[in-house]
Amino acid sequence: MAGNVDAARERWAHAVHNPDYRAFLDFMCPPQQGSSFTGTTTGPGSGQGPGATLRGSGPLSGAAAAAQRLGGWRGEPGRFPPVGTDPTSCPRPIFGVWDDHDYGWNNGNRRLPNKAEYKRMYLDAVGEAPGSSRRGADAGMQAVYSLSGGGPGLGVDLVLLDERWYRDPLPCELRRDWCTGVLAQPELFPRHTGFCRDFLLDDGASGRGSCCTKDGDLAAWCALPDSRSSPLWASACDPTSAQWGSGTLVLGADNRTLMGAGDALWDTEPGPLWSRLMQAHDSPVCEVLGAAQRRWLRERLASSSAALTLVASGSVPVGNPVFNDSKGLCSDDDWTCYRPAQVNLLHTVANVSSGCVVILTGDFHYGDIKLITPGPGTPYAGTLQTGRLRKPIYQIMASGMTDSTAKHDGAPCAGSFREDLLGLRPLGRCSYMDGPNFGMVEVDWEAQVAHLTLRDASSGAVAVGLDGKEQHLALSLKTCLPV
Repeated sequence: MAGNVDAARERWAHAVHNPDYRAFLDFMCPPQQGSSFTGTTTGPGSGQGPGATLRGSGPLSGAAAAAQRLGGWRGEPGRFPPVGTDPTSCPRPIFGVWDDHDYGWNNGNRRLPNKAEYKRMYLDAVGEAPGSSRRGADAGMQAVYSLSGGGPGLGVDLVLLDERWYRDPLPCELRRDWCTGVLAQPELFPRHTGFCRDFLLDDGASGRGSCCTKDGDLAAWCALPDSRSSPLWASACDPTSAQWGSGTLVLGADNRTLMGAGDALWDTEPGPLWSRLMQAHDSPVCEVLGAAQRRWLRERLASSSAALTLVASGSVPVGNPVFNDSKGLCSDDDWTCYRPAQVNLLHTVANVSSGCVVILTGDFHYGDIKLITPGPGTPYAGTLQTGRLRKPIYQIMASGMTDSTAKHDGAPCAGSFREDLLGLRPLGRCSYMDGPNFGMVEVDWEAQVAHLTLRDASSGAVAVGLDGKEQHLALSLKTCLPV
């Protein structure tokens, strides 16, 4: 059904009328007049460009505009999402960004047909303002919103990352062996044959399979003895560097020479390098964010003085980095599948931002809190290259708010994907919430402390993990260390 706009409209019609979603909207945007939101909100939602202050035109105008946009979805007037970023309509503003199922394709990537229409439907459903710059037809929905705590040095930046619009297909080495086995006996794997044919054989810009070859090509060059002395080393081989993924690089036909993928190569070596030139056209690395969004993220973080940066990521940046199943390393298509890009993201948010960093994520159908500590000495230091991190990174994962996803039928933690074997969970290796939950970040400006909690979806109380521990972690906004 990926790319089927009519089917997507039917799903969104159901979603916006879901009682749980309506209850959420009634809480965030109560029918009564007035606003309890005391901060200021900045972002791209007003139609005045990124960084413009959001202004509403009255408590009812947001809902009316949204109802007009969504009226074709057989809705009731006045029941559609108001402009969630307008504090006059929503005293608790709504900021939304999608992941794969919102995007219309499970584990989907940049190749989705009609993705501009899918983006419009999603932004309508979360109440994005009609004039928002996020509604541009040929770009993702990444954005930054700035929330003021009421004085100098009391700011929070909310960064929304679009991790579908620009995403490359999975790197070839992740599923090559598994898909080769599937295609050797397709009758045994009827559900996976289509994916594997696309991945290895039939699709992609070159017609030789859609999988991303770029990380494998660069890894081969980076392993050569003489490569470290090359001026291209940081761009090709060091994801902790600000230069990583910059330029236009392609591995030569001899598999030993790294070249700039300029126009001359299309004229001199189009045959031998056709598939590599096609893949490296926009970026030399296998991307989640895409080269343009990576540059945008770095620039926005560098220009901010926020005491706390919240980074919203639909895909999980730090899941279980050492998990393997029958398909290979990583779960479906989380950030671990794109290891160089994962390392680059972590170093960008930790080393470029001015204040403390908390990643907000979901997707895995349970909730937990993780802490990535800088420096050597941890079991994950080599994998995530934390020796070059300048400060800790916190990650709070809440998934999901309804019974439809957040349940594991009593499955044990030990030996499962959910068991933390690397010490990433400061509360314990099996300290997670496997029932319906939501995450909360609370800032005590007077004490200069941020509190991260998972909450029980039905009661709102601090959730108790599988191991009996309350799901709460606090950090100092002065040092970014746990307190």
